[in-house]
Amino acid sequence: MSLGKTIRLERILHNGRMVVIPMDDGLLDGPEGGLRDMRDKVRQIVEGGADAMLGFKGLLKRCYAELAGTPFVMNITASTGLSYHTRKTLVGSVEDALSLGADAVGVHVNVSSKYEREMIANLGIVSEACDKWGMPLLALMYPRKEGSDGKDDNYLELKEGNPEEYAKLVRHAARIGIELGADIIKTHYTGSVETFKTVIESTAGVPVIIAGGPKITDEQALKNAYGAVQAGGAGICFGRNGFNRENTADFVKALRGIVHEGKTVNEVIGYLK
Repeated sequence: MSLGKTIRLERILHNGRMVVIPMDDGLLDGPEGGLRDMRDKVRQIVEGGADAMLGFKGLLKRCYAELAGTPFVMNITASTGLSYHTRKTLVGSVEDALSLGADAVGVHVNVSSKYEREMIANLGIVSEACDKWGMPLLALMYPRKEGSDGKDDNYLELKEGNPEEYAKLVRHAARIGIELGADIIKTHYTGSVETFKTVIESTAGVPVIIAGGPKITDEQALKNAYGAVQAGGAGICFGRNGFNRENTADFVKALRGIVHEGKTVNEVIGYLK
């Protein structure tokens, strides 16, 4: 690993752990659910002590002052819920991220989608550029395909009905990112410490953080974070389960308690007002 990549990874990973809050849903689903006022929400996330923020370059350009030095992971792939949400396309480059001062780049791949092949190709291209320029690569590796109803199929029925088979699918998704050179993997929590351990075992020591998914209760989100860490995960990357709350700053503090301080859900639930 190059010195540049090592230095940048140390900015966002602290003792191998990280709390990341994505703010990229404004492009995906519009400025709703806590994203209407970008600057105010960024301030809340920074106040809570997030280790990094994930978003598109517009967020970095427009909210640089509010970020107040918080590391930034620039997402360079995108799609919207108005079209083919599962088909992520390149919308930026490693060089672009470097010029804006980003600390890492993110590339999203929906594994099992009919567009999987082109997304994997994009991941490979970006990975090569990241190695060239010393830029860390966060690979967002989701088991997701196109559903028969036109909506995303996130394999929720498989997760409930056959957790072992679901964990196998998540392991495969994560491993694709590893094989193509990712420095950090973001993927779905499998639902239990036991099954998520098998994902961690499959990633050759590369840090794995979990996605939050649709908004759930405070307690369940914290339980997922706790389970991921207990299984050996590096932390969380909660978007809708972060920004889509009135008490975002307090919620981020609770997540930090679990990820960085080794606290239990019962110990941090009191952080929430």
